[in-house]
Amino acid sequence: MIKKLMILSILMLHVVYANNCLKCHQNKMWQLKHSLHYTLKDAINITRDTWGVKESNVTLQTLPEPKAVVTKPADLVDDFLRRKCLRCHLQSRQINKTGNICLACHNRHFNRYDAKKAIAPMSKCLKCHNNEYIGTDYMGLFPHDYDQSYRSPIMKNGDYPNTKYGIDQHHLISDIHYKKGLTCIDCHNKNHVKPGQGWDGTVSCTSCHKHLSKKYHKSYHKNISCSACHSSWSGDSYELNVLRDDTASYKQWSRLTMQEDPYLQKFLQKALKENPPPQPMMPDYIDNKLKPGIWYSGWLFRRWENFYLINGNNDKVIIARPMYQYKISYKDKNGKMVLNNVSKLNNGTPIQVFLPYMPHTITKQAKSCEMCHDNPLLQINARKNVILSNILIPKRIVGGYFLTNKQIQQLHSKKYKLIRAKMLFLNKIQSN
Repeated sequence: MIKKLMILSILMLHVVYANNCLKCHQNKMWQLKHSLHYTLKDAINITRDTWGVKESNVTLQTLPEPKAVVTKPADLVDDFLRRKCLRCHLQSRQINKTGNICLACHNRHFNRYDAKKAIAPMSKCLKCHNNEYIGTDYMGLFPHDYDQSYRSPIMKNGDYPNTKYGIDQHHLISDIHYKKGLTCIDCHNKNHVKPGQGWDGTVSCTSCHKHLSKKYHKSYHKNISCSACHSSWSGDSYELNVLRDDTASYKQWSRLTMQEDPYLQKFLQKALKENPPPQPMMPDYIDNKLKPGIWYSGWLFRRWENFYLINGNNDKVIIARPMYQYKISYKDKNGKMVLNNVSKLNNGTPIQVFLPYMPHTITKQAKSCEMCHDNPLLQINARKNVILSNILIPKRIVGGYFLTNKQIQQLHSKKYKLIRAKMLFLNKIQSN
Protein backbone atom coordinates (compact mmCIF):
# COMPACT_ATOMS: atom_id res chain seq x y z
CA MET A 1 0.00 0.00 0.00
CA ILE A 2 2.80 2.38 0.97
CA LYS A 3 4.62 1.58 -2.27
CA LYS A 4 1.47 2.33 -4.31
CA LEU A 5 1.03 5.67 -2.54
CA MET A 6 4.65 6.58 -3.26
CA ILE A 7 4.20 5.77 -6.95
CA LEU A 8 0.95 7.78 -7.06
CA SER A 9 2.61 10.78 -5.42
CA ILE A 10 5.46 10.67 -7.95
CA LEU A 11 2.98 10.56 -10.83
CA MET A 12 1.10 13.51 -9.37
CA LEU A 13 4.36 15.46 -9.16
CA HIS A 14 4.98 14.68 -12.84
CA VAL A 15 1.54 16.04 -13.76
CA VAL A 16 2.05 19.20 -11.73
CA TYR A 17 5.41 19.86 -13.38
CA ALA A 18 3.98 19.07 -16.83
CA ASN A 19 1.21 21.61 -16.37
CA ASN A 20 3.82 24.16 -15.37
CA CYS A 21 5.90 23.49 -18.51
CA LEU A 22 3.50 25.41 -20.74
CA LYS A 23 3.66 28.54 -18.61
CA CYS A 24 7.18 29.26 -19.79
CA HIS A 25 7.77 26.93 -22.72
CA GLN A 26 4.87 27.40 -25.14
CA ASN A 27 7.25 27.93 -28.06
CA LYS A 28 9.22 24.80 -27.19
CA MET A 29 5.99 22.83 -27.04
CA TRP A 30 5.08 24.07 -30.51
CA GLN A 31 8.52 23.04 -31.80
CA LEU A 32 8.22 19.63 -30.20
CA LYS A 33 4.79 18.93 -31.67
CA HIS A 34 6.17 19.68 -35.12
CA SER A 35 9.30 17.57 -34.69
CA LEU A 36 10.03 14.02 -35.81
CA HIS A 37 10.31 12.94 -32.19
CA TYR A 38 6.60 13.69 -31.84
CA THR A 39 5.18 12.85 -35.27
CA LEU A 40 7.52 9.96 -36.26
CA LYS A 41 6.38 10.75 -39.78
CA ASP A 42 9.56 9.63 -41.58
CA ALA A 43 9.66 6.14 -40.08
CA ILE A 44 5.88 5.74 -40.51
CA ASN A 45 5.68 6.93 -44.10
CA ILE A 46 8.78 5.09 -45.32
CA THR A 47 7.34 1.87 -43.86
CA ARG A 48 3.89 2.45 -45.39
CA ASP A 49 5.41 3.35 -48.74
CA THR A 50 7.64 0.27 -48.68
CA TRP A 51 4.62 -1.95 -47.98
CA GLY A 52 2.74 -0.45 -50.94
CA VAL A 53 0.72 2.50 -49.58
CA LYS A 54 0.87 5.14 -52.30
CA GLU A 55 1.65 8.78 -51.44
CA SER A 56 1.66 8.12 -47.71
CA ASN A 57 1.65 11.31 -45.64
CA VAL A 58 0.51 10.59 -42.08
CA THR A 59 1.90 11.03 -38.59
CA LEU A 60 1.65 9.12 -35.34
CA GLN A 61 -1.34 11.28 -34.51
CA THR A 62 -3.17 10.63 -37.82
CA LEU A 63 -2.21 7.01 -38.45
CA PRO A 64 -5.38 5.19 -39.60
CA GLU A 65 -7.01 2.29 -37.82
CA PRO A 66 -5.95 -1.08 -39.29
CA LYS A 67 -8.01 -2.48 -42.16
CA ALA A 68 -10.39 -5.34 -41.35
CA VAL A 69 -9.89 -7.18 -44.66
CA VAL A 70 -6.32 -8.10 -45.64
CA THR A 71 -5.36 -9.16 -49.17
CA LYS A 72 -1.99 -7.43 -49.61
CA PRO A 73 0.84 -5.92 -47.48
CA ALA A 74 -0.62 -2.41 -47.72
CA ASP A 75 -3.73 -3.63 -45.89
CA LEU A 76 -1.62 -4.91 -43.00
CA VAL A 77 1.00 -2.20 -42.55
CA ASP A 78 -0.94 0.07 -40.17
CA ASP A 79 -1.57 -2.82 -37.80
CA PHE A 80 2.13 -3.69 -38.01
CA LEU A 81 3.10 -0.12 -37.18
CA ARG A 82 0.63 0.26 -34.32
CA ARG A 83 1.37 -3.07 -32.64
CA LYS A 84 4.96 -3.94 -33.56
CA CYS A 85 6.90 -0.79 -34.44
CA LEU A 86 5.52 2.11 -32.43
CA ARG A 87 6.14 0.81 -28.93
CA CYS A 88 8.44 3.83 -28.51
CA HIS A 89 6.86 7.24 -28.74
CA LEU A 90 6.66 10.17 -26.33
CA GLN A 91 3.27 9.21 -24.89
CA SER A 92 3.86 5.46 -24.88
CA ARG A 93 3.26 3.80 -21.53
CA GLN A 94 6.23 1.59 -22.30
CA ILE A 95 8.67 4.47 -21.82
CA ASN A 96 6.63 7.16 -20.11
CA LYS A 97 4.23 6.12 -17.37
CA THR A 98 2.83 9.66 -17.06
CA GLY A 99 1.67 9.93 -20.67
CA ASN A 100 2.92 13.53 -20.73
CA ILE A 101 5.19 14.28 -23.67
CA CYS A 102 7.55 16.60 -21.75
CA LEU A 103 8.23 14.07 -19.05
CA ALA A 104 9.17 11.31 -21.46
CA CYS A 105 12.64 12.88 -21.46
CA HIS A 106 12.71 15.63 -18.84
CA ASN A 107 11.83 13.72 -15.68
CA ARG A 108 15.16 13.06 -14.09
CA HIS A 109 14.41 15.05 -10.93
CA PHE A 110 11.14 14.34 -9.14
CA ASN A 111 11.76 16.13 -5.86
CA ARG A 112 12.00 19.69 -7.15
CA TYR A 113 11.83 21.60 -10.37
CA ASP A 114 15.13 23.09 -11.45
CA ALA A 115 15.24 24.35 -15.02
CA LYS A 116 19.02 24.05 -15.14
CA LYS A 117 18.86 20.36 -14.26
CA ALA A 118 15.76 19.39 -16.24
CA ILE A 119 17.83 17.97 -19.08
CA ALA A 120 17.48 14.71 -20.95
CA PRO A 121 20.05 12.21 -19.64
CA MET A 122 21.44 9.68 -22.10
CA SER A 123 19.46 6.89 -20.45
CA LYS A 124 16.25 8.57 -21.68
CA CYS A 125 17.50 8.63 -25.28
CA LEU A 126 18.49 4.97 -25.12
CA LYS A 127 14.99 3.88 -24.09
CA CYS A 128 14.05 4.29 -27.75
CA HIS A 129 17.39 4.61 -29.51
CA ASN A 130 18.61 1.07 -29.02
CA ASN A 131 19.38 -2.00 -31.11
CA GLU A 132 18.41 -1.11 -34.72
CA TYR A 133 18.24 2.61 -33.89
CA ILE A 134 21.48 4.55 -33.41
CA GLY A 135 22.24 4.92 -29.72
CA THR A 136 23.36 1.69 -28.07
CA ASP A 137 26.06 1.27 -30.74
CA TYR A 138 27.61 4.40 -29.21
CA MET A 139 28.22 2.26 -26.10
CA GLY A 140 29.56 -0.62 -28.20
CA LEU A 141 26.41 -2.75 -27.93
CA PHE A 142 25.06 -4.90 -30.76
CA PRO A 143 21.96 -7.08 -30.22
CA HIS A 144 22.14 -10.88 -30.23
CA ASP A 145 20.04 -13.00 -32.57
CA TYR A 146 16.66 -14.16 -31.26
CA ASP A 147 17.18 -17.92 -30.89
CA GLN A 148 17.68 -19.03 -27.30
CA SER A 149 21.11 -20.46 -28.17
CA TYR A 150 22.31 -16.85 -28.41
CA ARG A 151 21.38 -15.95 -24.84
CA SER A 152 24.26 -14.64 -22.75
CA PRO A 153 25.99 -17.20 -20.49
CA ILE A 154 24.42 -17.62 -17.07
CA MET A 155 25.96 -15.88 -14.08
CA LYS A 156 27.41 -17.60 -11.01
CA ASN A 157 24.01 -17.57 -9.30
CA GLY A 158 22.46 -19.49 -12.21
CA ASP A 159 20.51 -16.52 -13.62
CA TYR A 160 20.85 -14.87 -16.99
CA PRO A 161 22.02 -11.24 -17.01
CA ASN A 162 19.32 -8.58 -17.18
CA THR A 163 18.33 -7.63 -20.73
CA LYS A 164 18.38 -3.87 -20.45
CA TYR A 165 17.33 -3.19 -24.05
CA GLY A 166 14.98 -6.12 -24.65
CA ILE A 167 17.64 -8.62 -25.68
CA ASP A 168 21.21 -9.64 -24.81
CA GLN A 169 24.02 -7.64 -26.36
CA HIS A 170 27.40 -8.28 -27.90
CA HIS A 171 29.99 -5.94 -26.41
CA LEU A 172 32.02 -4.43 -29.24
CA ILE A 173 34.19 -1.30 -29.50
CA SER A 174 32.42 1.78 -28.14
CA ASP A 175 32.64 5.26 -29.63
CA ILE A 176 35.67 7.33 -28.63
CA HIS A 177 33.36 10.21 -27.67
CA TYR A 178 31.48 7.92 -25.28
CA LYS A 179 34.79 6.93 -23.71
CA LYS A 180 35.59 10.63 -23.28
CA GLY A 181 32.30 11.21 -21.45
CA LEU A 182 30.17 12.93 -24.12
CA THR A 183 26.45 12.20 -24.07
CA CYS A 184 23.83 12.42 -26.82
CA ILE A 185 22.85 16.05 -26.18
CA ASP A 186 26.44 17.28 -26.44
CA CYS A 187 25.92 17.02 -30.20
CA HIS A 188 22.16 16.56 -30.66
CA ASN A 189 20.85 19.47 -28.63
CA LYS A 190 17.64 21.44 -29.06
CA ASN A 191 19.31 24.10 -31.23
CA HIS A 192 19.99 21.57 -33.97
CA VAL A 193 16.55 19.97 -34.26
CA LYS A 194 14.24 21.93 -36.53
CA PRO A 195 10.43 21.68 -36.55
CA GLY A 196 9.33 19.12 -39.10
CA GLN A 197 12.81 17.65 -39.28
CA GLY A 198 15.18 15.57 -37.28
CA TRP A 199 18.80 16.49 -36.75
CA ASP A 200 19.49 19.23 -39.28
CA GLY A 201 23.16 18.44 -39.88
CA THR A 202 24.46 21.80 -38.66
CA VAL A 203 26.66 19.99 -36.15
CA SER A 204 29.25 17.72 -37.72
CA CYS A 205 32.68 16.35 -36.88
CA THR A 206 34.30 19.57 -38.11
CA SER A 207 32.21 21.63 -35.68
CA CYS A 208 34.71 20.50 -33.04
CA HIS A 209 37.58 19.13 -35.10
CA LYS A 210 38.23 22.35 -37.00
CA HIS A 211 41.90 21.72 -37.74
CA LEU A 212 41.96 18.14 -38.90
CA SER A 213 45.38 17.17 -40.19
CA LYS A 214 45.59 17.11 -43.97
CA LYS A 215 48.46 14.64 -43.79
CA TYR A 216 46.12 11.66 -43.58
CA HIS A 217 43.19 13.10 -45.52
CA LYS A 218 44.20 13.06 -49.14
CA SER A 219 42.34 15.09 -51.74
CA TYR A 220 40.89 11.96 -53.35
CA HIS A 221 39.02 11.32 -50.08
CA LYS A 222 37.54 14.81 -49.81
CA ASN A 223 34.03 13.60 -50.70
CA ILE A 224 33.94 10.77 -48.17
CA SER A 225 32.06 11.28 -44.90
CA CYS A 226 34.07 11.00 -41.69
CA SER A 227 31.99 8.09 -40.38
CA ALA A 228 32.52 6.03 -43.55
CA CYS A 229 36.18 5.66 -42.57
CA HIS A 230 36.25 6.29 -38.83
CA SER A 231 33.40 4.05 -37.67
CA SER A 232 34.99 0.93 -36.20
CA TRP A 233 31.93 -1.19 -37.05
CA SER A 234 28.41 -0.78 -38.36
CA GLY A 235 25.51 -3.04 -37.51
CA ASP A 236 23.37 -4.47 -40.28
CA SER A 237 20.22 -6.52 -39.68
CA TYR A 238 19.09 -8.11 -42.94
CA GLU A 239 15.61 -9.19 -44.06
CA LEU A 240 13.15 -8.90 -41.20
CA ASN A 241 10.67 -11.77 -41.51
CA VAL A 242 7.38 -10.74 -39.91
CA LEU A 243 4.29 -12.86 -39.32
CA ARG A 244 0.95 -11.89 -37.90
CA ASP A 245 -0.63 -15.06 -36.56
CA ASP A 246 -4.26 -15.00 -35.39
CA THR A 247 -4.15 -18.63 -34.20
CA ALA A 248 -3.06 -19.95 -30.80
CA SER A 249 0.01 -21.71 -32.23
CA TYR A 250 2.89 -21.09 -29.86
CA LYS A 251 5.12 -24.19 -29.71
CA GLN A 252 7.17 -23.25 -32.75
CA TRP A 253 8.19 -20.03 -30.95
CA SER A 254 9.57 -21.75 -27.83
CA ARG A 255 13.15 -20.92 -28.86
CA LEU A 256 12.25 -17.41 -30.01
CA THR A 257 10.43 -15.91 -27.02
CA MET A 258 12.92 -13.03 -26.83
CA GLN A 259 12.24 -10.72 -29.77
CA GLU A 260 13.19 -7.30 -28.37
CA ASP A 261 9.56 -7.06 -27.26
CA PRO A 262 8.90 -7.31 -23.49
CA TYR A 263 5.16 -7.88 -23.91
CA LEU A 264 5.61 -10.71 -26.41
CA GLN A 265 8.31 -12.34 -24.30
CA LYS A 266 6.05 -12.49 -21.22
CA PHE A 267 3.03 -13.56 -23.28
CA LEU A 268 4.86 -16.46 -24.95
CA GLN A 269 6.47 -17.66 -21.73
CA LYS A 270 2.99 -17.82 -20.17
CA ALA A 271 1.21 -19.20 -23.26
CA LEU A 272 3.69 -22.08 -23.62
CA LYS A 273 2.79 -23.31 -20.12
CA GLU A 274 -1.00 -22.91 -20.15
CA ASN A 275 -3.48 -25.57 -21.24
CA PRO A 276 -5.67 -24.64 -22.99
CA PRO A 277 -3.47 -21.90 -24.49
CA PRO A 278 -4.70 -18.30 -24.34
CA GLN A 279 -6.04 -16.49 -27.38
CA PRO A 280 -3.38 -14.48 -29.26
CA MET A 281 -3.63 -10.86 -28.18
CA MET A 282 -1.23 -7.96 -28.50
CA PRO A 283 -1.53 -4.27 -27.54
CA ASP A 284 -2.01 -1.39 -29.91
CA TYR A 285 0.65 1.01 -28.66
CA ILE A 286 -1.29 4.07 -29.80
CA ASP A 287 -4.70 3.49 -28.22
CA ASN A 288 -3.37 1.00 -25.60
CA LYS A 289 -6.04 -1.62 -26.37
CA LEU A 290 -5.43 -5.36 -26.66
CA LYS A 291 -6.33 -6.64 -30.12
CA PRO A 292 -6.43 -10.14 -31.71
CA GLY A 293 -3.33 -11.62 -33.28
CA ILE A 294 0.37 -11.73 -32.47
CA TRP A 295 3.17 -10.16 -34.50
CA TYR A 296 6.26 -12.39 -34.57
CA SER A 297 9.54 -11.43 -36.18
CA GLY A 298 13.01 -12.75 -36.92
CA TRP A 299 16.02 -11.50 -38.86
CA LEU A 300 17.60 -13.55 -41.62
CA PHE A 301 20.96 -12.59 -40.14
CA ARG A 302 22.74 -9.80 -38.26
CA ARG A 303 26.32 -8.79 -38.95
CA TRP A 304 28.88 -6.05 -38.43
CA GLU A 305 31.19 -6.93 -41.31
CA ASN A 306 30.96 -5.79 -44.95
CA PHE A 307 29.07 -2.53 -45.35
CA TYR A 308 27.45 -0.81 -48.30
CA LEU A 309 28.38 2.71 -49.48
CA ILE A 310 26.17 5.22 -51.28
CA ASN A 311 26.25 8.88 -52.20
CA GLY A 312 24.31 10.88 -49.62
CA ASN A 313 22.11 13.78 -50.63
CA ASN A 314 24.98 16.10 -49.69
CA ASP A 315 27.14 14.25 -52.25
CA LYS A 316 29.32 12.77 -49.51
CA VAL A 317 29.96 9.04 -49.69
CA ILE A 318 28.26 7.50 -46.68
CA ILE A 319 27.38 4.07 -45.30
CA ALA A 320 23.87 2.73 -45.97
CA ARG A 321 21.98 -0.11 -44.32
CA PRO A 322 18.74 -2.11 -44.82
CA MET A 323 16.46 -0.48 -42.25
CA TYR A 324 13.31 -1.51 -44.15
CA GLN A 325 13.73 -4.96 -45.72
CA TYR A 326 10.82 -7.34 -45.18
CA LYS A 327 9.29 -10.72 -45.85
CA ILE A 328 5.64 -10.55 -44.79
CA SER A 329 3.26 -13.33 -43.77
CA TYR A 330 -0.26 -13.39 -42.34
CA LYS A 331 -2.24 -16.35 -41.00
CA ASP A 332 -5.89 -15.61 -40.22
CA LYS A 333 -7.90 -17.10 -37.32
CA ASN A 334 -8.95 -20.05 -39.50
CA GLY A 335 -5.33 -20.97 -40.16
CA LYS A 336 -5.35 -19.74 -43.77
CA MET A 337 -2.09 -18.21 -45.01
CA VAL A 338 -3.39 -15.00 -46.57
CA LEU A 339 0.16 -13.77 -47.18
CA ASN A 340 3.10 -16.17 -47.30
CA ASN A 341 6.67 -14.86 -47.35
CA VAL A 342 5.77 -11.88 -49.53
CA SER A 343 8.89 -9.89 -50.41
CA LYS A 344 7.61 -8.01 -53.46
CA LEU A 345 4.58 -5.88 -54.22
CA ASN A 346 2.20 -6.84 -57.03
CA ASN A 347 4.11 -4.61 -59.45
CA GLY A 348 7.34 -6.47 -58.66
CA THR A 349 8.85 -3.76 -56.45
CA PRO A 350 10.91 -5.32 -53.63
CA ILE A 351 9.66 -4.53 -50.13
CA GLN A 352 12.99 -3.03 -49.26
CA VAL A 353 14.64 0.32 -48.62
CA PHE A 354 18.23 1.14 -47.66
CA LEU A 355 18.84 4.37 -45.73
CA PRO A 356 21.96 6.49 -45.09
CA TYR A 357 23.59 5.54 -41.81
CA MET A 358 26.17 7.24 -39.61
CA PRO A 359 27.42 4.60 -37.17
CA HIS A 360 28.17 6.06 -33.74
CA THR A 361 31.20 3.83 -33.30
CA ILE A 362 33.91 6.38 -34.08
CA THR A 363 37.58 5.69 -33.41
CA LYS A 364 40.67 7.78 -34.03
CA GLN A 365 42.14 5.05 -36.20
CA ALA A 366 40.45 4.86 -39.60
CA LYS A 367 39.47 1.64 -41.35
CA SER A 368 42.03 -0.09 -43.50
CA CYS A 369 41.98 0.77 -47.18
CA GLU A 370 40.93 -2.80 -48.02
CA MET A 371 37.67 -2.52 -46.09
CA CYS A 372 36.35 -0.26 -48.86
CA HIS A 373 38.53 -1.01 -51.84
CA ASP A 374 38.29 -4.79 -51.51
CA ASN A 375 34.74 -4.87 -50.15
CA PRO A 376 32.87 -7.56 -52.17
CA LEU A 377 29.64 -5.53 -51.96
CA LEU A 378 31.31 -2.61 -53.76
CA GLN A 379 32.22 -4.34 -56.99
CA ILE A 380 30.43 -3.91 -60.29
CA ASN A 381 29.78 -7.65 -60.65
CA ALA A 382 28.27 -7.80 -57.16
CA ARG A 383 24.94 -6.60 -58.57
CA LYS A 384 24.97 -9.58 -60.95
CA ASN A 385 25.67 -12.07 -58.18
CA VAL A 386 22.35 -13.72 -57.29
CA ILE A 387 23.12 -14.32 -53.61
CA LEU A 388 24.59 -10.86 -53.01
CA SER A 389 22.07 -8.90 -55.05
CA ASN A 390 18.98 -10.54 -53.56
CA ILE A 391 19.78 -9.60 -49.97
CA LEU A 392 22.89 -7.47 -49.54
CA ILE A 393 22.69 -5.09 -52.49
CA PRO A 394 19.92 -2.48 -52.22
CA LYS A 395 17.24 -2.23 -54.88
CA ARG A 396 16.04 1.11 -53.58
CA ILE A 397 17.66 3.92 -51.59
CA VAL A 398 15.95 6.77 -49.76
CA GLY A 399 18.06 9.78 -48.77
CA GLY A 400 20.82 9.14 -51.28
CA TYR A 401 21.75 7.40 -54.53
CA PHE A 402 23.91 4.54 -55.75
CA LEU A 403 27.63 4.82 -56.33
CA THR A 404 28.25 5.31 -60.02
CA ASN A 405 30.11 2.73 -62.10
CA LYS A 406 32.95 5.26 -62.35
CA GLN A 407 33.20 5.49 -58.57
CA ILE A 408 33.23 1.71 -58.21
CA GLN A 409 35.90 1.43 -60.90
CA GLN A 410 38.01 3.97 -58.99
CA LEU A 411 37.85 1.69 -55.94
CA HIS A 412 39.74 -0.94 -57.92
CA SER A 413 41.79 1.31 -60.19
CA LYS A 414 45.51 1.02 -60.94
CA LYS A 415 46.01 4.34 -59.17
CA TYR A 416 44.64 2.92 -55.92
CA LYS A 417 46.73 -0.24 -56.23
CA LEU A 418 49.92 1.78 -56.77
CA ILE A 419 49.18 4.08 -53.83
CA ARG A 420 48.37 1.14 -51.55
CA ALA A 421 51.47 -0.80 -52.63
CA LYS A 422 53.63 2.23 -51.83
CA MET A 423 51.97 2.63 -48.41
CA LEU A 424 52.50 -1.05 -47.53
CA PHE A 425 56.11 -0.89 -48.69
CA LEU A 426 56.87 2.18 -46.57
CA ASN A 427 55.13 0.61 -43.55
CA LYS A 428 57.24 -2.50 -43.93
CA ILE A 429 60.45 -0.43 -44.08
CA GLN A 430 59.43 1.59 -41.01
CA SER A 431 58.54 -1.54 -39.03
CA ASN A 432 61.98 -3.00 -39.77
